[in-house]
Amino acid sequence: MSSTYEELSAEEADNLMRGKIGSLVCETLNEARRMTREEFNDRDIFEWSHYVSGLIAVVIENRRRCSR
Repeated sequence: MSSTYEELSAEEADNLMRGKIGSLVCETLNEARRMTREEFNDRDIFEWSHYVSGLIAVVIENRRRCSR
């Protein structure tokens, strides 16, 4: 299995990881902006934040595994 971090310097890999996390956050914010007020109010914010933090944790774990 190939890693997106292979053949990158540590600084480049860290920048890529930050970019992936930033993209996840932007995607989540854009999703929220597209919602109506009712849709937003009906959203389980705790489930949503757990989902996003889980995605971020996976990105960080993948980066950590590649730095070994």
